[in-house]
Amino acid sequence: MIDNWLKQLNPEQREAVLHNEGPQLILAGAGSGKTTVLVTRTGRLIAEKKAKPEQITVMTFTNKAARELKDRVAAKLGPSAKGIWAGTFHSFGLNVLRKYHKLAGLPKQFGILDATDARALVRELGKDLHHSSKQGFDAEKLLSIMASWRQEGRTKAKSEDEYEELTQMLLPKYLKRLELLGVADFDGLLLKPLQIFSEHPHVRDECNDQIKYLMVDEFQDTNLVQLRLVQRLVEDHHNIAVVGDDDQSIYGWRGACVSNILNFPRLYKDCHVVRLERNYRSTPSILKVANEVIHKNSERHAKILKAEAAKEQDHKPELFVYETEEEEADDVVQQIHHFVREGYGYNDIAILYRSNSQGGLIEGSLRHGQIPYALTGGTAFFDRREVRDVIAYIRCALAPNEIAFRRILNTPPRGIGETTVKALEEYSHSHSVSLFKSAKNWSQAGVNEKAGHSIDQLLEQLRQLPDLLLQPLADKTSGQRLSEFFVNNGYYDFVSKGYKDTATAQNRWQLVDILGRILDGFFTRGGRTLKTLKEFIDSMELRDSMDESPAEKDKPKVQMLTLHACKGLEFPVVFIVGVEEDILPHRTLGSDISEERRLFYVGVTRAQERLVLSHARQRKRFGKLRPVAPSRFLLEIPEELYLAHEGGFRPVTEQDRQSMMADLFKKLDSQISNRNTTE
Repeated sequence: MIDNWLKQLNPEQREAVLHNEGPQLILAGAGSGKTTVLVTRTGRLIAEKKAKPEQITVMTFTNKAARELKDRVAAKLGPSAKGIWAGTFHSFGLNVLRKYHKLAGLPKQFGILDATDARALVRELGKDLHHSSKQGFDAEKLLSIMASWRQEGRTKAKSEDEYEELTQMLLPKYLKRLELLGVADFDGLLLKPLQIFSEHPHVRDECNDQIKYLMVDEFQDTNLVQLRLVQRLVEDHHNIAVVGDDDQSIYGWRGACVSNILNFPRLYKDCHVVRLERNYRSTPSILKVANEVIHKNSERHAKILKAEAAKEQDHKPELFVYETEEEEADDVVQQIHHFVREGYGYNDIAILYRSNSQGGLIEGSLRHGQIPYALTGGTAFFDRREVRDVIAYIRCALAPNEIAFRRILNTPPRGIGETTVKALEEYSHSHSVSLFKSAKNWSQAGVNEKAGHSIDQLLEQLRQLPDLLLQPLADKTSGQRLSEFFVNNGYYDFVSKGYKDTATAQNRWQLVDILGRILDGFFTRGGRTLKTLKEFIDSMELRDSMDESPAEKDKPKVQMLTLHACKGLEFPVVFIVGVEEDILPHRTLGSDISEERRLFYVGVTRAQERLVLSHARQRKRFGKLRPVAPSRFLLEIPEELYLAHEGGFRPVTEQDRQSMMADLFKKLDSQISNRNTTE
């Protein structure tokens, strides 16, 4: 049985699986089959009776990964695999605390404070601050700093930085409140077990005796506390195997320490190191680009990915250069149509980007091109409150419906309260008219004069909006006029006051600007007409109603996701857009260019068959078009490794020609058939 398992492995995988005693570092390059190695090693240790199932612990970063590992081992071994413990670090910590809750100072049925509740708690504690300037802090940022302090055992600020001072003031109060509430937060699920191990050595000894073999997946994503935890768990026998890839360490911003995997051979002098460099995912041409990108990082375990996957064709990656980001978004849609004609499905295609803010224009172009898409991780552009509000205004200006009118009736606040709405509803029911018509007849509905005056102002705004957007171009685009409209009607102030920190408010207002630019794109393609405006609003709303339909949920869709969210996934066709300085690498990352380069590398290595990179020459920032430079990561790739295209030009292939001709003949046949029917 074991021989059959081993036959399916390459020599390096086999070496990792057959290792028994002592520390082992398995450097698993992208697409190299690391899960297969973990599963087979776990199964072999049990099958060869090196350990009982309950003596094996596997730490993962997601419950999904843990379930997959257990299921795959069970498929090999049967019911005997049930005793394996596989789960996240936090699940492990929770088990320890449930068993030793008294030693942790927790009640038997202690609760867990999730991230949302933790943010709410620090905001509540922040209300008591005497310094009003410190009350508008970013709770998530503060919790991140508090976590670092707790990991380091710090109690004093090292500088006069606002958040350092805030942490010094609030951390003791926060920890005291957790104690009073009888709860542990996520950081506590790791820190408290460590504290128990230090203060009560017999507990650590029990864990060491219980765990004969420890394996850790995605080791490059561990933080300092997780490293200390696994070290304590194997202090007596060092039977630890860690699997990871320093080249895919992209979560430094949330505490991951790439130094953990880089220094592992120094932590354990007798460490056995195995490099998995055979890639079963991508074509040779894609891997050449990936290797060129990542080898510019100086601090890394050297690895060179080699293609093992059998592919019919090996297409060079492509680079497209556009004048503006609008052109980029529109051409991505055209290229998706091109790939679909080649035989790819929508679910074979992914669009990757550095920041969520890049997704809005692309979503607009996908909707215009009637391409189904799904957004993974984060809120879709068209699900944002501000975007829905603006769309509701335009809908009501053209052909109001009940839902849209209810949404804007008191947005921004204009003194139309529940009493007024109730009066309008009663009039609507008794006279069998819409809420919109009730609003027009507000005096007959019994609405007071002050609220009625506000309704009149809203109705006048709606009357003016289409004319404003359809005016001949002068010095302003329709998108700019749309933004101006929402400044003048008080919506800008409403958004600005709706968020505690200025940066978030500005980002949300930018959504209105992006929607205006999507509208400009519609006018550019279809002409500045009322018909185009109606097509715009129909297109914006149609996708939502389709998404809500059960029949649509399982249909193939293009995947849209950030580079951080794409890790662990793979797609036949991958677009990486906005590969520019200040975006990738991101302008806020300062000197941490190595992590940004790893992020780009992760994106490149998601592609199985086709990789399309792109950047614009100009991008809108702070309301103005500004020149932008291509990313240094592009400049580091030798030109002979990719095909470069200007302005979205792609030579028409013979297959394209045949496909387009077939479409044309199909349309002509349909027209002839329809004509014969009518005659």
